[in-house]
Amino acid sequence: MSLEFYKQIFEDCLNDDGLVVMGSGLGIHNIILGFLKFYSDTDDLVLFLDCQSNESLQNSYLFYHERLLNFGIKYSNLPTMVNVETVSSSTKTNMYSKGGVYFGASSIFVLDYLTKRMPCNLVSGIIIQNAHRITDTSIEYLLIKLFRQNNKKGFIKAFTTEPSLLVDEIGKLQRTMKYLHLKKLFLWPRFHQHISLILDKHPPDLVELSIGMTNSMKRIEESLHLNTQRCISSLIAINKLPRLNGGNGGNDSDSFEQILKQQLKPMWSKLNLHSKQLVSSIKLLNQLKNNLLVYDCVTFYSLLLYIQASSDSLKEGLHTNSNYVDEVQPWLESKEAQNLFSASQERVYRFKKLNSLKSPPKKLKTINNDSSSSSSSSNLEKILTLEDNPKWNVLYQILQEIEEDKEKQGTILIFVKDETTVNQLSTYLDYGGYSFLLGKYEKLCSNQQYLDELRKKKEENNNNNNSNNNNNNNNNNNNNNSVKSLSSNDNGGYSRYRRTKNFKDNRKQQIIETSKKKKGKGGTNDQNLFNMGIQLVDGHNKLNIPNPKFINQDGSGGGGDNGDENNNNNNNLNINDGLTIASMNEEINGLNDFYELLSPPYIVIHPISKSLTILDEIRPTFIIVYDPDISITRQIEVYKAENPGTPVRLYFMTYSDSSEEYQYISKLQREKSSFEKLIREKTNLIIDTEQEGKIQLVDNSKLELLDDMKSTRNSRLGGLMKNFDSIQQQQQQQQQKKTIIIDSHEFKSSLPVVLHNNGYEIIPLRLEVGDFVLSPIHCIERKSVSDLIGSFNSGRLFTQIEAMNRIYKNPILLIEFDPNQPFYLVAPDELQKDYLSPFSLPSKLVFLTKTFPRLRVIWSRSYYCTTKIYDQIKDGYPEPDPSMVNVIPEVNDDQNYNFNAQDVLRTMPGVNDKNINLIMDNVDDLYHLSKLSLSEFSTIMNDSVNNNKNATLLFNFFNNQLNQ
Repeated sequence: MSLEFYKQIFEDCLNDDGLVVMGSGLGIHNIILGFLKFYSDTDDLVLFLDCQSNESLQNSYLFYHERLLNFGIKYSNLPTMVNVETVSSSTKTNMYSKGGVYFGASSIFVLDYLTKRMPCNLVSGIIIQNAHRITDTSIEYLLIKLFRQNNKKGFIKAFTTEPSLLVDEIGKLQRTMKYLHLKKLFLWPRFHQHISLILDKHPPDLVELSIGMTNSMKRIEESLHLNTQRCISSLIAINKLPRLNGGNGGNDSDSFEQILKQQLKPMWSKLNLHSKQLVSSIKLLNQLKNNLLVYDCVTFYSLLLYIQASSDSLKEGLHTNSNYVDEVQPWLESKEAQNLFSASQERVYRFKKLNSLKSPPKKLKTINNDSSSSSSSSNLEKILTLEDNPKWNVLYQILQEIEEDKEKQGTILIFVKDETTVNQLSTYLDYGGYSFLLGKYEKLCSNQQYLDELRKKKEENNNNNNSNNNNNNNNNNNNNNSVKSLSSNDNGGYSRYRRTKNFKDNRKQQIIETSKKKKGKGGTNDQNLFNMGIQLVDGHNKLNIPNPKFINQDGSGGGGDNGDENNNNNNNLNINDGLTIASMNEEINGLNDFYELLSPPYIVIHPISKSLTILDEIRPTFIIVYDPDISITRQIEVYKAENPGTPVRLYFMTYSDSSEEYQYISKLQREKSSFEKLIREKTNLIIDTEQEGKIQLVDNSKLELLDDMKSTRNSRLGGLMKNFDSIQQQQQQQQQKKTIIIDSHEFKSSLPVVLHNNGYEIIPLRLEVGDFVLSPIHCIERKSVSDLIGSFNSGRLFTQIEAMNRIYKNPILLIEFDPNQPFYLVAPDELQKDYLSPFSLPSKLVFLTKTFPRLRVIWSRSYYCTTKIYDQIKDGYPEPDPSMVNVIPEVNDDQNYNFNAQDVLRTMPGVNDKNINLIMDNVDDLYHLSKLSLSEFSTIMNDSVNNNKNATLLFNFFNNQLNQ
């Protein structure tokens, strides 16, 4: 931590527990890294949590593990990832007793604490990342609550870089502080005085480049904006919604979709099909606005064609699955959609009237082998335009400027949005814009032609089958012809693959030969910019170090937009083709020589999402921000402040008057306003003095005063005092914790947290049957709606209910709904039909209850409703015994009987738990049972006390004839 404000934040957090809210990209990971380094050198037991996801936790572990290793921390003192698959239960107790820093899911730590594998009094503290996501139903809240109840001295350090998510709801900050058991709040925005003084002292040499979009791109963006507005207006008019405040659907798509989701959430189940299609269209249109600025012209046009084809197939009924019906796009029939398609097509190709007196110009390449080739017969000529992205040309000019700057030579680092853009730019720099787009276009045409051929063959086969149903020979000939056509297509695909593979082999040989030539010539500095450098993409190795891919070195792809006929062989090249180090072991020596002879500048293209260490590893002289992002610009500012003597020139590229520019500015403004709200809320924040949990909540000395008052009570109160004693006893009984046994796998959900918050004592066990044991006779199998459907399809639910039915007297199936989803199993439209399919979910539930008559099915709207249902079920029943779980009770021991016969008997009328064993003891089989008389039924079932009611039901079941 070389910067002063890092040291100040670390000292503040070290002295007092608190929540640190820092601006995005300012280096909050350096503060967390400082604490991990501090506690790795000690024997303290520290837990590291991530409230976001397990994937985020694993990425954090890899990052901090590598950084601590670079700092010189001993390997034995490095953090440990606690995983169910890697660490057994028997070794956890010894592992925790040795101390150290442990990364792991909160559910694992909760189970280890409840099972006494982790001594909570030995835990020195907890470090929490992404603390803004904690709620009263998150498993992290349960862990912090258990930790603070048994450890009053341990520390809690929480960190987040999302101030906007702490002010998006009323009282969100105060609730978050309560859930974290913290009282102190540390705010460090970009406009903080200490941060501004340090970062503004040594700023990078900034060059802002505002790039204008082409006319076609402006037309496309305008069409998308008008379509979005049309969909929003229709949605408001149909459902009589209030005006969508805070978003117009035009530019800031992220915030608008959140507002739309919040306003439609209460009424989502009441929306008709057309409204859901409009919501899907709004999301898709917002996504297309972003794709317009990122994708190349051919990819964007092919995406539009795919959307149109998918929507048409859904409207024509080709998709029988009703789950995809809401993906029909109504806006495709509008006038703005036609303008959208025409402008997108003009970026790829345009049609020109063919002059019969003049031959077509040679410079314009014509391709007539796609689906639109029929238009050539009407005196129209297709001319390729293949419009480059405007940023490509600006990037080319920047690289030329850097190459001409002989005084400053160094590595060029290009930050892009994601790995898709990494592959796009690396291919563009390798082959040039025209060759790159031409290969994309020919691939689009071949795919479209193949689909058209398949469609025509299918139509021909259908026509032949309909007209020649009685002519088997003709049908066989048609089938043979179709097989031949498919075989030819397969061979063509194989040939294309072989050509690509051979080209990759030739490309590998070209790199080796180029390295040998450079070795002989000694290397020169007049190399083309496109012919040198590497691209770095997210790696898959243990330390998360990016793996290099090599850009083509043969000088064949360099010239920007100028197409060369010699590059036609490269058109079918996959843009993801690259040579990894592992695939070139035989030429490793040649590659080493090649790297030594590469002259600067080196070009490195890297995604923004994995950019925490790339600046320190590459130490670039020139940085190009291809896609604007708040986090990366601030990381560059921090890097320059940490290295004031290193010259850094920053090129910042953005489209002027576009959604990209608007989103960047709105994110800056949103973060600033969020910090301002947090500053105001901090001054008015109401914090309970006992919120941290470090103070003893009950003063035992006051209990003696209550005893004295009880002993010296006035005897004149008479019966009132006796009534007071009974009320006090009832309160003491209510204060006794209710016990519930929970399967350890259920701790991935929020229900154990809600049960613990409502006074339940939860006991985790690995249950063989069921998920929750409420009493010795009540066992519950909990299913969400999606899990219920999957269990029915796989047959797993039948097996689970069958096992519960044999062990417990009252098996229960709990169907728990998502609070954000409608509260029904089947859509109301389906219930209005005259016929209900036997494969539908209600039909399967009916069949399940008829198979197991003792099974009870209950529905729950949320976790809180489930807790109330559990209270009602447990009322009046004893608490479950953990030692008797997974053991068949001796009273209901049915091991001497055939379980299948029991299941059949239980479905018959008159058979219950009181007489089923009597029947099985006195009857050999079902055939014998069916031949008994009514008096024999009454004697065997001991049903005389019940006026032979059950015996009559069972006798009539076997002897009544079916209605004729």
